Amino acid sequence: MSSRRYLDVPDIRNSFDQVGLENGDTVMLHCDAMVTAQFPPAPNAKRFDLLVDTLEEVLGEDGTLVLPTFTYSFTQGDVFDIRHSPSSVGAISEFFRTRSGVVRSSDPLFSVAAKGRHAAKFADSNNEDCFGKGSAFDLLLALDGKVLCLGCSLDRVTFVHYVEQRRGVDYRYLKRFSGEIIDLDGKRRFHTVRLYVRDLEKDSDVSLSKLRQRLVCAGLLKSAELGRVGIAAVGCGDFFRIAQSLLDEDPTALIEEGKEK
Repeated sequence: MSSRRYLDVPDIRNSFDQVGLENGDTVMLHCDAMVTAQFPPAPNAKRFDLLVDTLEEVLGEDGTLVLPTFTYSFTQGDVFDIRHSPSSVGAISEFFRTRSGVVRSSDPLFSVAAKGRHAAKFADSNNEDCFGKGSAFDLLLALDGKVLCLGCSLDRVTFVHYVEQRRGVDYRYLKRFSGEIIDLDGKRRFHTVRLYVRDLEKDSDVSLSKLRQRLVCAGLLKSAELGRVGIAAVGCGDFFRIAQSLLDEDPTALIEEGKEK
């Protein structure tokens, strides 16, 4: 008989406690579904439920859970249907999108799904500028939110593009995309959105090793383990402040061009 020990609610809660998640927090989760392979054998939906239910319990009634449900619809010539367009960024985000009580923003490229105290604010966030004023990422900062990485690296944190746009980095620029949106009432409408896209002539892929090191040294990135995978959390305010200070020192500090060789 196998002696393998599966993770359960106490293990998950303990990891969340170690990275400083608290009742009332607003949290954006970036998660790799492989994390749930460590849970007791069950259909994927039940494993995903175990993870999300536990996180929602930690955040409590005053907390808000946010997951990316990005689709990139307009860049691919697709119609964005807020009710039915699936998330392109992982099985757990797509699962969360369809859960009872979850609402979704109408940004046709970088939509988010949310549940909790501030969910309606995220659903109503700016859908004309993906990382601009009033966007879901601007709201994360305004609400003193946290970013949680579960089984994935800090490089997955999309909030960095909000930092870059606020800064006006020279390796990205605003580009408009247009197409059709189908709203919650099933009505189609034409829509244009601005996205801060990469300059493909530069080595501008995200590389946050310098940011991670600076956050760790300052005690601002809290890390733990959940079984065989890593878990880390950082406040959006701390992320924003330290990233901006790095850009003061080196305008390429957040991309491959500025990566230490």
